[in-house]
Amino acid sequence: MIKEIRRGFLLTLHALLLTVFIGCSTARKSVAPSSSAATLQSGINVGFDVDDTLLFSTPAFEKANKSNYSEYSDEWWAIVNKSDEGNSIVKKVTKKILNEHKQKGDQIFTISARDKIGEEAVKDFLNKTFGIKKENIYFSHEKAELIKKLNISIFYGDSDSDITAAQEAGAKGIRILRSPKSSYKGKYHPGEFGEEIIPNSEE
Repeated sequence: MIKEIRRGFLLTLHALLLTVFIGCSTARKSVAPSSSAATLQSGINVGFDVDDTLLFSTPAFEKANKSNYSEYSDEWWAIVNKSDEGNSIVKKVTKKILNEHKQKGDQIFTISARDKIGEEAVKDFLNKTFGIKKENIYFSHEKAELIKKLNISIFYGDSDSDITAAQEAGAKGIRILRSPKSSYKGKYHPGEFGEEIIPNSEE
């Protein structure tokens, strides 16, 4: 009789200890997602081209073309760079992508092949329209060099040269489709370099 009581007691104790162990194990598992979330990698640096990527800027260039100044002269560039306001159109799909990167904590940069003449007007417009820090707005034809220097991981652009510059710098180049209304027709072969293409990004 005593042996049976003792045996029953030991079985009950074993079951109780097993229940406590499982409960503690489950509790530990429940906090794991929070712990891993706290160790997630911080935001990356992301770059964007400007013309035909962030902006449909043909109207700004056309305004300069209607002037009496020679194309690509300082005076011509001054007109282009101060004419985004009220003329250039924001590309909605690209702006949405940019905002998604910002929400993730990524740092946003732009690299444009425009001349720096009148650059403050461009910086003001991009800052106001996209919330890009003015110190993160660059002008250069040597995009690969800047992409590498700025430690940019992803670069969005419409031109072939945007994609190849990103790849040369060790970044991921992503193609934004160019509007068929764009006045610039050169260096445009989507998919030629095995790059990702953003669908419906023409406008």
